[in-house]
Amino acid sequence: MKKIIYFIIFIALLFVLYKPIKEKLGISVEEKFLYEDILNTINDKKVEVDRFTIYGKHLNLEGTLPNNDSYTLVLKNNEEEINVDTIVNDNKFSLAKHINEGLDLELLKNGDYIFLLKNKTNEDYYNLINKTDYHNNIYYTITKNKKNNKITFPELTFNDINYWTINIKEEKLPSDVYDVVIDPGHGGVDTGAGNGSYHESKFTLEYSKALYDALTEEGLKVKLTREDGNAIEHYGEGSRTGIPYETKAKLMLSIHLNSSNGKDQNGVEIYKAYNDNNDYAKIIAKNIVDEVGINYSINTMHQVDKGVYMRVYSKYDIEVLNNEAKRNNYEPFDIPDNATYYYFIRETGGILTNAFSDGRNPKYKENLYRKYNQAVEAYLCELAYISNSKDLKLILNNQNQFVKALKNSVLAYFQNTNVES
Repeated sequence: MKKIIYFIIFIALLFVLYKPIKEKLGISVEEKFLYEDILNTINDKKVEVDRFTIYGKHLNLEGTLPNNDSYTLVLKNNEEEINVDTIVNDNKFSLAKHINEGLDLELLKNGDYIFLLKNKTNEDYYNLINKTDYHNNIYYTITKNKKNNKITFPELTFNDINYWTINIKEEKLPSDVYDVVIDPGHGGVDTGAGNGSYHESKFTLEYSKALYDALTEEGLKVKLTREDGNAIEHYGEGSRTGIPYETKAKLMLSIHLNSSNGKDQNGVEIYKAYNDNNDYAKIIAKNIVDEVGINYSINTMHQVDKGVYMRVYSKYDIEVLNNEAKRNNYEPFDIPDNATYYYFIRETGGILTNAFSDGRNPKYKENLYRKYNQAVEAYLCELAYISNSKDLKLILNNQNQFVKALKNSVLAYFQNTNVES
């Protein structure tokens, strides 16, 4: 009898220790498929996604709903469900009104989730199907405590059901991936604006290098588009617009100084993309005003908020481009409505900012990345007017304050949230 009891105890212990022993030995253990219960309840309920973008740190998905009910995007696994702010309008859904809004990828914790659309009325789930041309995106989170997460978006199949997931796991940042790009404006023979012996390109390089040092001390991985006084190409590999794509950076600040024929014109101006909201540009402008003691610019041309500016192509600007095309014998560009004027904002945003430089203008190389759906969030920072004596004095004497304001602005970029769990 004792032998039977000992045998039963042995079998029970073996059963309990089976999984840990196999894991210890490196032998794979069959487990229940992570999304099996979820997918078995979905059947044929699916929603097609026709737009998938990542701008800076924000993910946006857009698609058509099956009916006019209220819906919300959820990230779900067998343990939790994360609700994401979702806009429903005219039988369509999206995660954002502006390109710099949506699901903040910096705030997701490690794990595997399936993308689902949840009917808030009857709590039915709908499977999301990626019908875009983009299927291999990779996002690396900002460096925090010398750590980064890698985020991928695998599209898989279970029992003939296609499903779309998001995977977040800690992984060492590749050597060619960076957090932030700082662009010192101008360079080479293009010295930018000037005032006597003072030239914009010299100041922008000095300020950018100081900002590089300040951000690096905070633990961020930073890339400068230029590190000396030489010029840099507009387009192509290793160019001013190419580097942000190649480094998979989240944020780009292009550092400049302003100029005006009116000597009284002064103050800070932050330029953004046409379809950005104003929020982050306002943060940059306010930090500079508060830290440096400079004014908000009184310039009203292209102004959309205090210290915030947005320039798009006017009819006159398009006419100039068309005349240039005619003189150089190439087909004029079909400029999209409300296209952002400044190329290093527009051309670093891919499809999100309607980048269009395809190389037909012989003066410039092709923007190889203009059709990308993942792009850096870029801002042109006109820190002050070099043509104004008061501002010039601040430029010469308050570099530390300007750099501190910009550093704090970069750090603030990664602190907002719109995710609830």
